Amino acid sequence: MTKKLAATAAILAAAALVLTGCGGATGDDRPAASSTPVEDPELQALIEAAQEEGTLTLYGIPDERVLRAVAEDFTAKYGVDVTVLRLVSADLSQRFAAEADAGAVQADNILLTYSPFYAEAFDNDWLTPVTEADIPDFDAYPADYVEEDGTPIVSMVPTQLVYNSEALDEAPDSWEIYADPEFEGELLFAEPATSPANLAFWSLMIDEYGEEFLSDIAANNPTWMNSAVNTTQGVAAGEGSLAHPGVYAIVETLKQEGAPVEAALLGPTTGPEIGLGISADAPHPNAARLFAHYLLSEEGNTFLAEESGGSSPYGTNLVEGWVRPEPVPEDRAQLINELFGF
Repeated sequence: MTKKLAATAAILAAAALVLTGCGGATGDDRPAASSTPVEDPELQALIEAAQEEGTLTLYGIPDERVLRAVAEDFTAKYGVDVTVLRLVSADLSQRFAAEADAGAVQADNILLTYSPFYAEAFDNDWLTPVTEADIPDFDAYPADYVEEDGTPIVSMVPTQLVYNSEALDEAPDSWEIYADPEFEGELLFAEPATSPANLAFWSLMIDEYGEEFLSDIAANNPTWMNSAVNTTQGVAAGEGSLAHPGVYAIVETLKQEGAPVEAALLGPTTGPEIGLGISADAPHPNAARLFAHYLLSEEGNTFLAEESGGSSPYGTNLVEGWVRPEPVPEDRAQLINELFGF
């Protein structure tokens, strides 16, 4: 077996193991869906077809608590079980690509940071453009949040500042605290290249505070990690005082467990925009289309925003000082890495 095939087999096996324990409500525990037919006959036919399939598999990067809440709300509304798999962006895109390339698709839908992955997925026919998927009521979705390739942006996740509430008496009021020499050795940061949105944030910081800001942060010797989950968990455990990037849903989950961690929403800021994808070879194609309808509706999209703390294209949780992320040119990305000492 070649190294590529062995790696793919390992990924697929791991996926099967992970998915086993990630289901939503099932069987007798599942809330009964409404039996009242909807007025739109096209939507009613889709609901019935999805219920015949009976289940849906959702891959996503939002916090698992958020994914489960969305899954349970969808199940309660339509009577279709949902299995969720939550991974960070790099791992999720690798998992999805490996399965699609091997002809072993498991995911019906994905919720993933809008990034070059989508171009690769469309080029390889791994995804069906949502604009071509015949989703009921899709024309009501805010057009400014549908990308040219047909990917709808369903959530904007503003980057926040994470801090240990036992180490700081009050919430910081400026990103500049990262450069304060008082916090040398107390910074836990995700590496810039771990996410396109992360690079976009630091590019925004250069525009706001100058290149010296990043150099001063580097002088504080941050501990570099591979995701916001790790950095936030580290601050919650007292391994550092400040973390970056901060995601509201991750912080809230840890707070509910009693961890001394808080998030401060500062401006200006940017952050990941999460796109919705439909697998071209979805095992449950009608359920995949019905889930897209749900998440693109004002009701479903607002529910996602309220659970995640993100912003909705329909206007929920819009952030003052929000800047939509743009692709960072290679020379600017190289400058960011150099200023941080990579």
